[in-house]
Amino acid sequence: MATSTIVDDAGADAAFDLPDFDAFPVRHQIAMATADGQSLRIVWDDGFESRYHPMWLRENAPDPDTTHPVTREQSLFLLDIPDDLAVTNATLDERGGVLVEWSTGGASRYHPGWLRAYSFDAPERLFSLPKRVHWDGGFTHEVPRLDGPTVLSDESELGRWAEALHIYGVAILENLPATPEVIDQVPGRLGPIRDTNFGRLFDVRSKADADSNAYTSMTLPVHADLVTREYVPGLQFLHCLENGAVGGDSLLADGFSIVETIRRMHPDYYEALKTIPMGFYNKAKDTDYRMEGPFIGFDADGELDQVRWSPWLRAPLQASFEDTDRLYRALRHAFRLGESSEHQITVRLKPGDLLGFDNRRCLHGRTGFDPSTGSRWLRGCYVEREELHSRLRIVARHRRAAEVAET
Repeated sequence: MATSTIVDDAGADAAFDLPDFDAFPVRHQIAMATADGQSLRIVWDDGFESRYHPMWLRENAPDPDTTHPVTREQSLFLLDIPDDLAVTNATLDERGGVLVEWSTGGASRYHPGWLRAYSFDAPERLFSLPKRVHWDGGFTHEVPRLDGPTVLSDESELGRWAEALHIYGVAILENLPATPEVIDQVPGRLGPIRDTNFGRLFDVRSKADADSNAYTSMTLPVHADLVTREYVPGLQFLHCLENGAVGGDSLLADGFSIVETIRRMHPDYYEALKTIPMGFYNKAKDTDYRMEGPFIGFDADGELDQVRWSPWLRAPLQASFEDTDRLYRALRHAFRLGESSEHQITVRLKPGDLLGFDNRRCLHGRTGFDPSTGSRWLRGCYVEREELHSRLRIVARHRRAAEVAET
């Protein structure tokens, strides 16, 4: 394990250790390091070249005066660094690191794994999330299924569950107790549960005073929940307590796969869905949530991030006649794909099963059921997607630490 530290003399033997939770494997050696005052330049053994800004290097030096040794947050205020800070010299040491000398005096030592991990436009990124895998109607028998009690007790199995939820957008935990408190325990392994107007936890069962279509026995086309919110919940979990009624099978579809199909086959529909804003609002007696935006959303990198897919929570469209026509054609096509066997799968949950899915990607619905033939009771909650991402980074961190320990 290694990092940089401020030293009083450029030739001093400084500490070169990273804290355990942030180890970096050395996958590439530094072939050459040079300083030109305005930057540190590094040529790697695979020919890749990196350039580092002096202000960036100085602010991120993890010596105790720069980075708090316990919190690992910056303790050096950016404005305390001189405007004219320069890198006056750079030398390689016997351990493959770089000793950077400053115009202000002193030096910082940097580890090659750390520099490569944070290098702009490096061919590989240590901190990228696993690549998502799209799926279609043939996915029924491939839905990831894991043993719930093992996920609760084993960190590596918890990591496998988190990876499945991110990569495929859906996973089922089996063999959990069919008791009400489970929905509070298992999703909590990823992070805090999000409270909404439906409560911190909610019960999906047929009731007379329903304030959502979910609380009836009607068929529900596939959809995403709470699209009326500025920040749509990232994950949803549904724990099956009872499922004895005729009907009530769970329906699932990969919204990202459907969007990609539309992009390839009907680029005009894709353009309408990603550019024409529409309103989303709920119609409950005691709440009035409203949001406006396109059907398809993207993240800061331009990657597909969410679909606000709702057959029943769309406000009357306020657009030109031409845009209204374009959008209705596109929506009808998308909804047909979502309900088709080409993209939709059916899953029958049994008591003790916990279905988890990415609510901004994986669409869910159900077949209608007859309450007179038995009880159907699912208990649910929402967790933010960023909690899943945090867990995935912890999984990656542990794997990097194991890799470093083997070297």
